Amino acid sequence: MIPPMRFIPFAEQTGFIREITPWVLEDVIQQAAQWQRSGMDIVTSVNLSTHDLLNHDLVTQVQALLKDSGLPASQLCLEITESALMDEPELALKHLDELAAHGIKLSIDDYGTGQASLAYVKTLPVNELKIDRAFITEIDATPKNAAIVRSTILLCRELGLSVVAEGAETTAELAWLSNNGCDVVQGYGVAKPMPLPNFLVWVQDFNRIV
Repeated sequence: MIPPMRFIPFAEQTGFIREITPWVLEDVIQQAAQWQRSGMDIVTSVNLSTHDLLNHDLVTQVQALLKDSGLPASQLCLEITESALMDEPELALKHLDELAAHGIKLSIDDYGTGQASLAYVKTLPVNELKIDRAFITEIDATPKNAAIVRSTILLCRELGLSVVAEGAETTAELAWLSNNGCDVVQGYGVAKPMPLPNFLVWVQDFNRIV
């Protein structure tokens, strides 16, 4: 396995991300459509880079892929980082508005480590904030992290946004997040990355448990 941080920065620097993202979007949307037809209710997320968000063909490409696959727009979530919003904010916001208008879910990834202010966040047509793992690690034993995450959860409640905690790995972290009203948890405490066949078995087992 090759972690994203090993190749994504290089792909962005060289511009090759423009080749990777369309392939990923097509593959993910086709796969998600198969899951949806088989009765699996899974919202699948895809990360977008700054290059992707500012691509004038982005909205048209995503629309075409959804139409060809038959996947409902609400079953796709596109994740963007705070820094991706800063380069050309007007164009980025235009594309986000267009995607949201088509019913596609939008998420701010790694929230808290970038440059987006709360005043800016409230103008974005996003559905969720993903709190960066830097604030989640040892949250049960770090009062400052706990205060930041707790206030972010309350903020999202007021703005009507879902909250996702990234990088939760321990039982204590999961318990704290559950007790403080976090909507979704992502991290090794839930499951590690796995091949597709293993993932399908894991989902079935998880659904039986809950």
